[in-house]
Amino acid sequence: MTTITNISEALTAAESALEAQGTARTDLKESLAGYVKRLTSPEASHAPLWATARQHINLAQLLLALGMTERSLSLADVTLRHMEIVEADREMFAPDTWNELGSLLAEHDDLDRARMVFAYALNRAQRRAAPELGRILANLSAASLRAGHPEDAAVWAQKAVTVLGRSYGSDPEARLTADWVRVEAASSRRDIAELRRAIPDFAESVDWFITSLKGDDDPKAIAARSALAEARFRVAAAEQNDEQAEEQLGELEIAHLRAVALLGPEHQQTLIAQAALAAAEYQAAEGTDLCTSRRQQAVALLDDATAKAARTLGSDHSQTLELRAALADMRGDSSPSDELPYAIERVYTPEESSARNMTKGKAIRRERNMIRLVAHAGASFFLKDLRRFHPQLIHALNQGSYFYAIISSPWNSLAMFTKHDATAERPNSDNIVDIVMASDYYDKTFLPVLDSYHTLEETYPGQVELRITHIDIPGSTLLTTHKGFFEPYITSNPERRTRRKFNVFEVEFHRDSRYYADSRAEFEIQWELASTLIQFKANEDQHKMALRDAVRAQSLDYLKSMWE
Repeated sequence: MTTITNISEALTAAESALEAQGTARTDLKESLAGYVKRLTSPEASHAPLWATARQHINLAQLLLALGMTERSLSLADVTLRHMEIVEADREMFAPDTWNELGSLLAEHDDLDRARMVFAYALNRAQRRAAPELGRILANLSAASLRAGHPEDAAVWAQKAVTVLGRSYGSDPEARLTADWVRVEAASSRRDIAELRRAIPDFAESVDWFITSLKGDDDPKAIAARSALAEARFRVAAAEQNDEQAEEQLGELEIAHLRAVALLGPEHQQTLIAQAALAAAEYQAAEGTDLCTSRRQQAVALLDDATAKAARTLGSDHSQTLELRAALADMRGDSSPSDELPYAIERVYTPEESSARNMTKGKAIRRERNMIRLVAHAGASFFLKDLRRFHPQLIHALNQGSYFYAIISSPWNSLAMFTKHDATAERPNSDNIVDIVMASDYYDKTFLPVLDSYHTLEETYPGQVELRITHIDIPGSTLLTTHKGFFEPYITSNPERRTRRKFNVFEVEFHRDSRYYADSRAEFEIQWELASTLIQFKANEDQHKMALRDAVRAQSLDYLKSMWE
């Protein structure tokens, strides 16, 4: 294995590896891995990075093309960190350098950081009136769309079109991206009028991109043809123009076949084309003689695309999540909930706490509709000092999501387990309320959660609601639009159910699982039975009395057993 000593040698080796085969390619990749490992080591010196930042970005892009994803991302991480440090007191890097780094992060599906970096590039390009301004705006719009912000994406895309319109022929790819985002954003909002207006510009951009730049066999060109047919299908279906809809369905089939033939069946653009075809076929089947069989074929086609995406892109990739959501919608629409499979995506153990927290955090952060929570106290969500899921919840609320939570009343029967120390006074009907009120659970968790709820309610009026149940909760359940999580409680002691380390296990499941349907149904039942906070406060004395009665009954049962 040859030792690579500098960035120029690394770039040459990476370019050679893309063309090499067999052992030669393997050897070059091993040499590159060793170089990047040394370069990204905490002990490495990055003093000269400012002069080679663009080369490091280019190398990371080549590493990604070679399938060396982790090495590529680690190099991107180091490059971003040191570019920020270098610019602590003055600007050093051109807008285009920041734009290329943002594009690299977007390729890694690191969309939040990509948007941040594109914002750096945009601010700089605007001040300098840089020629890359239109391309930066287009990239920012695309990253915003993939991150689940269609309204923001539409604004950035329109700004890009305005800038690029001054010199229409200067950047075919940027114009294609901007018009594409306009179409996708309108589709995601189901704004048929805007979609109809955006299609002609998109069609012109597709033709211009193909004829002037890349040709018809380029992956982006193939995907654009598919997206154009999908957009036209949506308009035709909305207008109930069956003839036009069938024509565009045929175009989608052709686009998918071309993608399979030219790019391969597991290429990302092929999977996008396959998903678009499945969605159109499912919709077109409605009302036809072969509706059931056509829809079954559509579900199978999308299921196949989703499985391939999970395998090639990763189960947490934004594209995979989008396909899973579409598949869940199809299955939910075509199959009764009791016919869905009991499918578990992953089981997390205490040793996988960090992975569990990251996955749940991403699911919360990406939510744009509704977050449902059933938990003993909900401290991980309401209390920011725990540094668990509160920041992600705030992000989701800022994006317009709703948060509905159900937590346990401190006066339910579990209060009898609060004092578990054998040397402490046994709970009885006279002291049980005082025991609860003196507990860490009540003072440091329950009351602060209520305070946090009031703050959230004031900050996000109409978006947050908390209810309190007097029924024991067997475990914590979190439901977003596309995912669910369930963690059972292994103890009855309220103080050991909150403010603790992850110590049991947690299952993750998707919306197309029977577990999701069952959990959603259970939430609705619990929601109806639970008390609003106003109701809880108004009747709290009665709840305390009910607890005293339960303890008294339990004490009598205990004494009776002793007598027997």
